[in-house]
Amino acid sequence: MHASDVVLAGLGAVAAVAGVTAAACAAGASRLKPSAPAGAPVDADGYRADDAAVERFRELIRIPTVSREDASLRDDEPFRQWVPTLRRLYPRTFGACELTTIDDFGILLRWPGADPAADPIVMMAHQDVVPVEGQDWEHDPFGAEVVDGQIWGRGTLDTKCIVGAFFEAAEHLIGQGYVPPRDVWYFSSDGEEVAALTCAHAVDWFREHDIHPYLVLDEGGAVAADAPLGVAEPVAMVGVSEKGHVDLTVTARADGGHASTPAANDACRLLARVCERISANPGKPVLTPAVEATLSELGARSGALYKAVFGNLWLTRPLVTKIMADVPETGAMIRTTYALTQMEGSTAHNVLPPVARANFNVRVAPFETIDDAVARARALAAQECEASGLTPDHVTVEVNEAIPYTEPAPVSPFAHDAAFDYIHRCVAGVYPEVGFAPYVQNSCTDSREFNAICERVYRFCGFVYSGEARTLLHAPNERIGVDVYKRGIEFYVAFLGHLADL
Repeated sequence: MHASDVVLAGLGAVAAVAGVTAAACAAGASRLKPSAPAGAPVDADGYRADDAAVERFRELIRIPTVSREDASLRDDEPFRQWVPTLRRLYPRTFGACELTTIDDFGILLRWPGADPAADPIVMMAHQDVVPVEGQDWEHDPFGAEVVDGQIWGRGTLDTKCIVGAFFEAAEHLIGQGYVPPRDVWYFSSDGEEVAALTCAHAVDWFREHDIHPYLVLDEGGAVAADAPLGVAEPVAMVGVSEKGHVDLTVTARADGGHASTPAANDACRLLARVCERISANPGKPVLTPAVEATLSELGARSGALYKAVFGNLWLTRPLVTKIMADVPETGAMIRTTYALTQMEGSTAHNVLPPVARANFNVRVAPFETIDDAVARARALAAQECEASGLTPDHVTVEVNEAIPYTEPAPVSPFAHDAAFDYIHRCVAGVYPEVGFAPYVQNSCTDSREFNAICERVYRFCGFVYSGEARTLLHAPNERIGVDVYKRGIEFYVAFLGHLADL
């Protein structure tokens, strides 16, 4: 059975339970309405992207700005081409803006506003892309070929589309004589995909210059077609937080020896039991206000069953939480998760190793901390040692310091907040047919660094991403529709062109 079918069946049971108070549930369902912006929708004032914009975007895709985990293996020449190419393609923007380089190739661009004393906004993207080696592409990943109305290439979705759209919008607005009411900063990292420190250093630069952004907009959510819960229309999903991340090394120790005389507590067997105990007992599921808002928006745009369930969380919350927790896709929305990704034992097929190790990739929910996640894993490891008649020192759980880790991001304001509503108004103006909802992002972005100096950090890419498109991130055959790209530019024109309404 598909995950969505499991959720549907479970929620059907919830609705049946809710039937004991049918009148109250009907009232709750009737109050569940699709969200609407508090102010008038904001559009692109008649702007429409042309084919020349697409050709400029294709030039960006053809520059193979591939980042590498091992920086010594990275080819820096494409990164050297990046800013000169942007200057050539968008001369008005670079004529009006001030460029600062962060580290080797990070970009910090200031578009001066009418009131430099006003807190600025920061627009974010990253020019680096993940490698393509070992992937089977139907078309050259750096050829930017247009096939069947789609632009093929690494970075078309992640996130050179944002880069191109920002510069197209700025170039158009500057050409119209527009001056933003407050400073607009554009930041782009050359190492987001490898968790480089470029963004952290950009934030340090802001601190040194006493700059406090009012709003930050980075990649993350998008206008999601193929929304869950039977929702027919697309829904703009705006990330208001993101889960933390840490990798844990679990190490089991035993005597080792010849494989002809195995024992119950050999290192590999003990490690396997400990790992299963940790995997089977992740964090407690919690429906946070952000998740409830997500479910309310989706439920309001779905059928009667979901309206009854999500319109009456006062009654259905325990069962909804349990059902969501039992499905991987929805469980990740409401709890800390422990993904067992690597295991290491003996180097020989007939030797019992004295040490066996495993790696857990842990995504920490916004209502917990890395310390909470580590303490839970250690307690579970100790429980397994006790159940096996061993002292706790037979198994250790340690943070893998070699892999970057980060705490969950604070939740940015989304209920009755002017900045969040401004994003909603821009979405409503460019995509009047779509819904709008906050959500908590499972993956990590550079924007988390800006939480240290900005209260309002949002994760939203102003393009329509189909269900298929979302599977192509970091995968072979990444591509974006020509019309999807053009329409996405309109969002950035609307967003940047109406900042006086913010």
